[in-house]
Amino acid sequence: MSQTTSATKARSHLAAGAKLVGDLTIPGHFELVGHADGRIRADGITIEAGGSAVGELRADTIIVTGKFEGQILGGDVKLSAGAQVSGEISYTTLTIESGANVNCSFSRVGSQG
Repeated sequence: MSQTTSATKARSHLAAGAKLVGDLTIPGHFELVGHADGRIRADGITIEAGGSAVGELRADTIIVTGKFEGQILGGDVKLSAGAQVSGEISYTTLTIESGANVNCSFSRVGSQG
């Protein structure tokens, strides 16, 4: 398997009860079930139900089902049912499911299609 394929499929996980303070840049997809306070940069980021973060998220794909406060800079951003999000969101595509609690300012960037 090539390095590119390995990096693309890489997944990292911060478990429930774990806490990250500071900046994190990571290849592949980052799944957060614990708590993070700082900047997270990855190819993809998912804040699972029970997970929370304060700070900045930057990724091509961002999915929030848990709690987030701060700035989201993403391509494809999805706020799932049950998400609690406040702050600013910059996106290329945005999906907000019914049941998401959102208090944000929004800015569409880039082009669609």
